[in-house]
Amino acid sequence: MADFQQFVADVGTRLSAMSKGELFVVGDGLDRDSLWLTFLESFPAGTNLRFRERSEYDCSTCRGFVKNFGNVVEIQDGHVRTLWSGVSAFDPVFSVVAAAMDEFVGTLPLSGIFRSTEAQYGTKTTRTLRDGQVEVWHHLHGRVADRHRTTDVGPARGAFDAAVQVFQRGLAELTPHALDTVVDLIDDNALYRGEEHRRAVTEFRSLRNQWAQAADGRVFVFANAMNPAARFRNTVIGTLVQDLSEGVDLEQAVRSFETKVAPQNYQRPTALITPAMVKAAMKTIGELGLEESLQRRFARLSDVSVNNVLWVDNDTRSRMKDGIEGLLMQAATTRPSGAGGRDAKPEEVPVVAFMKDILPGAASIDLWVGNSHEPHFVSLTTGRNPAAPPLFTWDNDFAWSYGGNVTDSIREKVKRAGGNVTGKLRVSLSWFNHDDLDLHVYEPDGTHIWYQDKRHKLDVDMNASSPLSDEPVENVTWAGKIADGEYRIEVNQFRKRDSSRGGFVIETESAGKVEHYSYERAVAQKETVEVGRMTVAGEVITAFRPGKDMRSGSAGKDLWGITTEQFVPVSTIMYSPNYFDDNEVGNRHYFFMLKDCVNDQPTRGIYNEFLRRDLQPHRKVFEVLGDRTKCEPTSDQLSGLGFSSTVRNSVVAKVTMNGGRRRLISIQF
Repeated sequence: MADFQQFVADVGTRLSAMSKGELFVVGDGLDRDSLWLTFLESFPAGTNLRFRERSEYDCSTCRGFVKNFGNVVEIQDGHVRTLWSGVSAFDPVFSVVAAAMDEFVGTLPLSGIFRSTEAQYGTKTTRTLRDGQVEVWHHLHGRVADRHRTTDVGPARGAFDAAVQVFQRGLAELTPHALDTVVDLIDDNALYRGEEHRRAVTEFRSLRNQWAQAADGRVFVFANAMNPAARFRNTVIGTLVQDLSEGVDLEQAVRSFETKVAPQNYQRPTALITPAMVKAAMKTIGELGLEESLQRRFARLSDVSVNNVLWVDNDTRSRMKDGIEGLLMQAATTRPSGAGGRDAKPEEVPVVAFMKDILPGAASIDLWVGNSHEPHFVSLTTGRNPAAPPLFTWDNDFAWSYGGNVTDSIREKVKRAGGNVTGKLRVSLSWFNHDDLDLHVYEPDGTHIWYQDKRHKLDVDMNASSPLSDEPVENVTWAGKIADGEYRIEVNQFRKRDSSRGGFVIETESAGKVEHYSYERAVAQKETVEVGRMTVAGEVITAFRPGKDMRSGSAGKDLWGITTEQFVPVSTIMYSPNYFDDNEVGNRHYFFMLKDCVNDQPTRGIYNEFLRRDLQPHRKVFEVLGDRTKCEPTSDQLSGLGFSSTVRNSVVAKVTMNGGRRRLISIQF
């Protein structure tokens, strides 16, 4: 015979045991009446005598308990267990009822955490008077544990739901490789205050590994959503892992992290590669037999075949790899020539036409090397072991290295940053690190143009916040009426972040004339540098008085053994190595190798953008490798000026043709 009182006791015992841990509910949007109907309809036929005969099983007290506790579950060892699991297993009636409820509730999906404002659902007993006798009725009942009670259910459930979402996104989006990389950075002391974040990273990594092996990922998420490590994705160290997981470059991702947590003058002590990255790269290098290919040096004239040069002067010919014999294979033609000097107006000739129509008939070439060409100084490099396999996407071991910061002009950088370069008058600031320099211009009437009033004339303000650039610019342009008078220009160091590549360049443009003024020392924190005072008349700059320590772009200076702002003899003209022989890989560069031009600084022989495809996965290691294995300076190197075919630029050449006539040509790139 069924023992309802024992069933009540079994359910109470089960609920009490479950309440020692976290409780959850299943069935999002569940109609609670379905729980009650399932309970009533699960009784075997004839065992639930309704109406006046026996109403103990279907009273309102039991209904309240079933509707509020019936879909409560616990999570044990990665599995969901209902309130009804194993209750009254040996009772012929209530074992059937419990099994039916367990099956129904067990099919419902997890929906949230269990919280209630009530202290109890159901009443242990009630009494009625029947035929003069007091009759005692037993009911399903249970107490809500203190840990599951709250005065505000909605926010408590909402907070848990939010935790589940954060945890789920972190598990799905944060990759094992990114987590391992951050742990390696911490191990190598390459992350600012990284040791403080070690526990958070390793605990989340452990949770993610467990989640990947769990039988039911959602059950695992619910069981661990209240773990502090589950919120890892929303922490500052979590943003670093997120960036790396999304494919952000390691250097950029760490820089973004350090912007959030590091003081402004913090400088990272070690390179951003991990032991795992080095091990993987070295494995690939060994498999491809590239160990000897990593040894680089400056290229010499004797390394280069004359078949790979476009022009060579007579003094240089005998030193080329294939000598005079190779030169005899090249056709030579002459063209009519004119005369001219530096002050004469040069004829503008596109570079392709210059190479085709003028170069073959040239006896000598002198190039005007201005201060503005400093970013274009370039050196040709090669491997120390000619028989070693090539590292690059072309089939020779030559590469090149620019000595300047970029090949783009300041004007092009401003344009790329969204600044206006088409106004009547322009003043632009360019610098080369992550500092936050600010351009200030004071107009004749005292109007102050600066970052706090950039609605009109100041249209580019970089490095004030992330993302930071190492090619930043600021720009002031006057498009409307320009007042006559004296304009004062200053540069202020608002936030110093870097200790390398200090200084800045100011570029002015007026009536088509571009001038440069440079400051070659680092600008200290909060220091203000007076750039100079420019006089404007008729909306044109008529004079510029540079401030103290400012250097005018028109003054020559010594660079790589030559003096700028004058003509320098050209020894050899060639394409970049990616266009040697039958190669046509990427953008073409035009190299004008200058006599006596010697790069006196160690130079990179390996650049990531040159690497062959099977080395691309190890770009970060090769970036560090290129910096650590630079080519040492030599006197017999090939260095000069280089120009990209994809960047608009020009250079003036004084060409002496075969026959002695001269032409002054502005070569247009």
